[in-house]
Amino acid sequence: MVSHILVAVDGSSHGDRAVEFAADLATKYEADLTILNVVSYASTVPLALGAYAELEGLYAESRSVLQTAGEKIVESAAERARQLGVAKVSTTVELGSPAQTICETANATGADVVVMGRRGLGDFSGLFLGSVTHKVAHTADCTVITVK
Repeated sequence: MVSHILVAVDGSSHGDRAVEFAADLATKYEADLTILNVVSYASTVPLALGAYAELEGLYAESRSVLQTAGEKIVESAAERARQLGVAKVSTTVELGSPAQTICETANATGADVVVMGRRGLGDFSGLFLGSVTHKVAHTADCTVITVK
C-alpha cells in the first residue's frame, strides 16, 4: 500500500511531470505527498578562493538565493498538486548532496515511493556520470519511479 509519496523537484519540465505523476498516484491511493527541493553543497567558487569566499559571506549569499529559489519551486509544485486533487501536501527545501538528501528525506518522512524526473542521460551514461536519479534508484530503501 502507498501512504506517503516523496517527489523531488528542481524546477525543470521533468520535475513538473514528476509532480503530475506523483499527484495522480497520491489521489488514487489517498496518500500524503511531500515535495522536496535540494540545494546542493556544490559551489562554483574555486577551491583556492574558498576561505576568502567564506569570510566574505559569498557561500551564505548564494545559498540564500538558492534556498529562496527552492522555496518558490516547491510552492509552485505544491499548488499544482493541490489543483490536481491532492489533499495533504507538504514542502521542504534541504541543503545537501542531492541523491543522499532525497534518500534521507524519504526515510525520515516514511515515504513508500520516491518520484523524480529523469533527465537527458541514459542509464549507461548515468552510471559513469553519477546522475542523481541513477544514484537514488540504486540506493533508496523504497520504490523509485522515474518520469520522462
